[in-house]
Amino acid sequence: MRIALRLLAALLLLGLASPSVGQTIFDGPSVESAELRVELRPRGEDRFAIYLTDKTTGRQVDYEFDGEGANDPQPFLMVEGRYCNTSVILLTIEFPWRHSLQQYTRVLDTYAFRTSDLAYIDMTAGPVTDIALVDSSEPEAEDMSMQPPILVECISDHVDGPFRFEMKTRN
Repeated sequence: MRIALRLLAALLLLGLASPSVGQTIFDGPSVESAELRVELRPRGEDRFAIYLTDKTTGRQVDYEFDGEGANDPQPFLMVEGRYCNTSVILLTIEFPWRHSLQQYTRVLDTYAFRTSDLAYIDMTAGPVTDIALVDSSEPEAEDMSMQPPILVECISDHVDGPFRFEMKTRN
């Protein structure tokens, strides 16, 4: 019995040390999957950078953004999906929000990157869970009023990227 428990503990530790397919590890200011590593780093007052590394190709890119009143965001959620015929990485980050009202303690923003070349696409206020799973190129669903508040609007010419986020208006 003890040997089996030790073996199970060793296997669990090995599984956490190197991400397997479908596993995502959040560790302080970074998040890592089997194919991708994302690091968030401060860049002066109220600015931060998102560093992306494709672990299969070695490609590295970084983008600098305003920090919503803070320069120390943390990864909150990372989802790989497909929008407007493009594979994308959606990264929600959490900012500590320094506000005099105690009920406002954090801000969540989501950034989209194209999987193939790690190009920045767009960002929106709110978490990945607020983004509708349907895009504007699909026929409108019967339950559109039940969809999350952020929609994906496909861009036909792809000059500015494959899509942009759009806040849904209530009827």
